[in-house]
Amino acid sequence: MDGYDKTKNSLQNKIENSLINEFYNEEYEKVDEKLKCSDGAFEFKSKLNSTTLKMAVLNEDIFDFKIDTLSIIEQGESIRENNKANKEFILFILTSFIILSLYAIAIIKIDPNILIISQIFIVIIVPWIIIPIAAIKRRGSEV
Repeated sequence: MDGYDKTKNSLQNKIENSLINEFYNEEYEKVDEKLKCSDGAFEFKSKLNSTTLKMAVLNEDIFDFKIDTLSIIEQGESIRENNKANKEFILFILTSFIILSLYAIAIIKIDPNILIISQIFIVIIVPWIIIPIAAIKRRGSEV
């Protein structure tokens, strides 16, 4: 009985493969027409026909999306740059407010002459410190 089942299964597979190849208009082995007309062959052919209806959905252009990935990346980068600019602006405002507040408190508490001394320091000495540092950093970034 076991040998009979193997022969039957191999014959059934041969018929199915032949029907599949015939269905897709490929070259196929000629199988006896009596076997092609059997109940199993008709059942398998009806399954193939029903799958074409299901597969036809995939041939439609429902997946016709036009995605511009470059513009999406550019939008993401601009959002990131805007967030960074906003954070830097807020930090600048807070730092400026703190420095000016401390400066005003120092003038009030210590002496108004500190205003004159600090202005001289800012106008004369600070440029001699900042300009060379900026030049060194610029040379370092060019290399």
